[in-house]
Amino acid sequence: MPFTTPVASRLTEIARSIAIATSAGSTDERLRALSPFLAEVREALGMEIAFVSQLLDDRRIFKVVSTSDPASRVRVGDSDPLIETYCMYVVQGRLPPVIRDIRSSAHEAVLLPITDELGIGCYVSAPVVLPNGEVFGTLCCFSQAARPDLVEADGQALREVALAIGTAVGREGTLASPRWPP
Repeated sequence: MPFTTPVASRLTEIARSIAIATSAGSTDERLRALSPFLAEVREALGMEIAFVSQLLDDRRIFKVVSTSDPASRVRVGDSDPLIETYCMYVVQGRLPPVIRDIRSSAHEAVLLPITDELGIGCYVSAPVVLPNGEVFGTLCCFSQAARPDLVEADGQALREVALAIGTAVGREGTLASPRWPP
């Protein structure tokens, strides 16, 4: 599906590049190969943080992180209880893919302590689903400031990137079967 905004078009290009760049190697190698693409996604959306998470047992684990802030509290390997994260809402389909202004959102996720802890002002997200249909985790981007310029096409295009990531991660290799939902 062609997207109508320059940002969405760039995200679609990134998704195609991910498929080529992650065609070989173990799951860990393929995840590491995503790092420059995640930086491109973050920059295309004009966000401060982008990450790929894995949902394992009852935890959200940061697997790949791109940030414009070296002091960011979002770091590879860190984890949180899933119930305290936006990621749970994303995979359950209870959070819209684009939230331009978290503070003015009527969504219950705004009440999560992580909103203030990470200073989330706007959010774009998509579930990362493996080719076998199992949920691996999420692809998320956020910034501290509200972003009224974000459009639904940005969320749709991010879903394309998440699909490419799911395909890359789900290739034959060393990936342990996800255990979410429990």
